[in-house]
Amino acid sequence: MKKYLLFIFFLGLLPAQKNNFYTELGGAGYLTTLNYERMITKNILTRVGFGTQKGEAEGNRPIKNDIIFYPLGLSYLLKSDTQNMEYGIGTTILKGTLTMNGESVNPNSKMFFISGGIQKFYNENRFLIKLKGYYLFLGKFSAPWAGISLGFSI
Repeated sequence: MKKYLLFIFFLGLLPAQKNNFYTELGGAGYLTTLNYERMITKNILTRVGFGTQKGEAEGNRPIKNDIIFYPLGLSYLLKSDTQNMEYGIGTTILKGTLTMNGESVNPNSKMFFISGGIQKFYNENRFLIKLKGYYLFLGKFSAPWAGISLGFSI
């Protein structure tokens, strides 16, 4: 995990056009993540995020299966003024046990993803919105997924 964060830190030192901060509902972080995105060229951006999910109880007995998501990605923008097509790849590092349909995903696994969607930026108030489709690769739990992001750019 530390080597990924160190890599993202060094990418952040490169000259860039803008930084994006946004919350994504759905998407690469499963339910909700807070994300930081940095443009490293005019068309390429890198992303790091953080999200958590509390475990659910089974019947009347509480269980402790909290999980943390760390989405890391690289995207390419096809620009047209303030509206862009965005295509990306990445990984989401999972810390904890993810339970879906009564089955558990191995703790500390990695989920890979590909994504595509639309990014709209409003210059007057620096508002950013993204609508993206994903395909999440996680063994037998691989599936299509969607996400919406709201945030701002500086």
